[in-house]
Amino acid sequence: MKKKALILLILLFSGLLIAQPKWERKEPAKQANLELFHATMTANFETTETLKKGDFKYLIAHRFLPAISDGYEAYFGIDGPAQIRTSLSYAPADNWMLTLGRSSLLDNVDLQSKYRLFQFRNKTLPSVVSLNLGVAWNTQLPDALDRGKLAGDNFQYFGQLIYNTMLLDKKLGIGIVPSYLFNSDIFNPEWRYTFTLGNYYQYYFNSMWSVMVEYNPIIAGYQGPIENSSSERSYNSLTFGLDIETGGHFFRLLVTNNARLNTSQYLVGSDRSVSSGDWRLGFNISRHL
Repeated sequence: MKKKALILLILLFSGLLIAQPKWERKEPAKQANLELFHATMTANFETTETLKKGDFKYLIAHRFLPAISDGYEAYFGIDGPAQIRTSLSYAPADNWMLTLGRSSLLDNVDLQSKYRLFQFRNKTLPSVVSLNLGVAWNTQLPDALDRGKLAGDNFQYFGQLIYNTMLLDKKLGIGIVPSYLFNSDIFNPEWRYTFTLGNYYQYYFNSMWSVMVEYNPIIAGYQGPIENSSSERSYNSLTFGLDIETGGHFFRLLVTNNARLNTSQYLVGSDRSVSSGDWRLGFNISRHL
């Protein structure tokens, strides 16, 4: 009798063990990043978007120097020299992106680090804030400056706080980018600064087509000559663009008054005013890998 009771007890205990629910510690689901703009940059400014961890992006950009108003003899600005920028970006983490770029103007090389700071999920005004910091090195300066390539006066430093939001049922993207550049005039041993309030607006018709406008007014600081031999002041930059997005490629056709491409060059301003009508053609082509 005792033996039967013991066997029954063992079977009952085994059944209870089998019936025990399995429990595992569940980590809270990671909330996906709030994605507003389709690309990591507009014509000249960064957006708050970053690449996915481990991804690359390659960019080539042209700004033609002849003006559209030069007419057919200059093929409306296409015949002639151009400023060129190439860059390669890499994301060590989902919210962090590094970019190394070079401009043909003064052999300006820059290294930028963009980090997504925080985001606000809201149906009416979704918002993302990022910080972009960079250093630029100008390696091809006039011989008259009698300065070594590694001289401190050849370096420039900049910081940009980037705010993005999206309105009209994810159709209209808005960006505000207060930017600070230190050592704006690399031809002068006196270090000066430039503060601008960049802003841009992009309207998406669909996942492929969009139009954008970008404006960069100089609010404070240096606004003098932007070239060593120039005696004119610099002007605020204005850019209009048509975007075509397809298969990881972004094609951007531009009309602008500023042919300067690297951030430390663009922030100082343009050598031509909007009112002069000396608009130039340009384009950006980028590929996400």
